[in-house]
Amino acid sequence: MGRVGALAVLALAVWLPAQAQAYSARVSVGSPLAVRPVAPNFLGLALEYNTIPKWAGATPQSVNPVFATLLHNLDPDGHPVIRVGGQSTDRSWWPVRGIPQPLGVTYNLWPGWTAAAQSLAQATGARLLLGINLEANRTRISQVEANQLVSRIGASHIAALEIGNEPDLYPLMPWYRTLHGRPIPWYSRDGSPIYSRPLSYSPQNYAQEFTRTRRVLPHVPLAGPETGQGPWMSMFAGFVGRGSQVRMLTSHVYGLNQCITDPRSPQYPSVPNLLSIVNSRDVIPGIGPYIARVHRFGGSYRIDEMGSISCNGRAGVSDTLASGLWAMDTLFAIASAGIDGVNLHTYPNSDNGLFDLTRGPAGWEATVHPLYYGALMFEQAAPAGSRLLRVGAGNQSRLRAWATRGPDHRVRVLLINDSLGAAARATVRLAGRHGPAGLERLRAASAYATGGVTLGGESFGPTTTTGVLPAPTPLTAAAHGGAYTVTLPAGSAALLTISPA
Repeated sequence: MGRVGALAVLALAVWLPAQAQAYSARVSVGSPLAVRPVAPNFLGLALEYNTIPKWAGATPQSVNPVFATLLHNLDPDGHPVIRVGGQSTDRSWWPVRGIPQPLGVTYNLWPGWTAAAQSLAQATGARLLLGINLEANRTRISQVEANQLVSRIGASHIAALEIGNEPDLYPLMPWYRTLHGRPIPWYSRDGSPIYSRPLSYSPQNYAQEFTRTRRVLPHVPLAGPETGQGPWMSMFAGFVGRGSQVRMLTSHVYGLNQCITDPRSPQYPSVPNLLSIVNSRDVIPGIGPYIARVHRFGGSYRIDEMGSISCNGRAGVSDTLASGLWAMDTLFAIASAGIDGVNLHTYPNSDNGLFDLTRGPAGWEATVHPLYYGALMFEQAAPAGSRLLRVGAGNQSRLRAWATRGPDHRVRVLLINDSLGAAARATVRLAGRHGPAGLERLRAASAYATGGVTLGGESFGPTTTTGVLPAPTPLTAAAHGGAYTVTLPAGSAALLTISPA
């Protein structure tokens, strides 16, 4: 047997436990879907305001090279979009002379912050989505913050300003708390909650506040409404039109809900629930008309905050390989809906995070988490300019399958075995003649693993000082009878890259 044949056998046999009973799945790949090609800046990051100086580097002249490389890996051909905001949107401000610091604000912006953000954008080619404080309910505060950010960072580095964050939660999530008559941060477990808006606060009220605020902001693109709730999205979509300053619609996606405590709920944070198909394929219901509207007027729709579990994640679930498997399926579902991009939410010491960065005496180093491996495999499966292809694979309750055709004319087929107990034997068939396929695997000891993840047989290791994943171990799968057969252990994924004949 020649080298290619030996590698093919190895590729098909590796990591299939001898005692496991594999289930079979047939996958057929067809014509392109009627959706936009994958955008060059499809995959980006969502950061909090206080993350910028921690990770980009406090010295603007020396941007953290490991962070820059990890970002570049997810968007090697484009200009990545970095969303800065989240909860910190309405908890940050640029101090305004004559106005006391709002009681809900816990973070001050300053010239060193904007210098670091500008340097990060320049070094990576990124464009920033910047959240502007609305919850303080002072137009002057929003105006000063926006003017300072735009003038100091530069409009050319800003994709859009986002006025407020999740306004539907203003009456439901504390603005701050009080303890013994003194204000304390909103996230404290003590004290009495104080809300910035009454329970009667409505999408119409938000629209009025948005309208007042946008009149005093710099003339740069605007985005919103930072929530996928139907009435709020419907109201905000009305701001989109010919010549409108609103150029982007944004909403958030999470697979499971940390606030749910009943283990019987399908939204309860657990690995089996995270790998349920409804929690990756049905995360964006009812937004088709809004995507169509913003596209009709030349704008874009972006999931500017995405994570596996809301409210900071859940250890043992969102920090496992399962989160990487969930992310790949969810990202493809989002792309197939015609959405223009996704920003994965990450910040220091988050159970939802992609990586953590620290600076020691020898320089910067990163700890890369399982979610990042999944995001990186998605980027390899759907490079910029790819067209999504039709896939037939039954109900896909256990084996998920996606396919693309890239600008290089190669067909890439991503297979995800979301079964926690059974290996899969997938037979992939394409129309026409095709050559040998490269094969790459994403795997760990199990879907519950928080470490020991490899992609293409390689790992970033316990830490990386470069952010570069070593070149994958080459494996090849040959077609037999016009089909490729791939075995996948429980809780793993494989990527076939098929060249034209």
